[in-house]
Amino acid sequence: MAQHGLYQPKIADEHIRQLYQWAKRLQMPMTRLVNALLEHALVRLEQGVENVSEATPEAYRRRKTRPEEN
Repeated sequence: MAQHGLYQPKIADEHIRQLYQWAKRLQMPMTRLVNALLEHALVRLEQGVENVSEATPEAYRRRKTRPEEN
């Protein structure tokens, strides 16, 4: 249950679509899938950055959802 005043980051639409498809394939609720993925990722982070694939700074920049039209 969410508490008032907690930061809730927006998940990119393309990730939501992928999560939805994976949750359907695995026949599990999206929330359970997301929590399992986050738990795994957080454990890997705790093990040290050298064990986690480091993304380039560009990966953290906001991506455009539609390509620009000329």
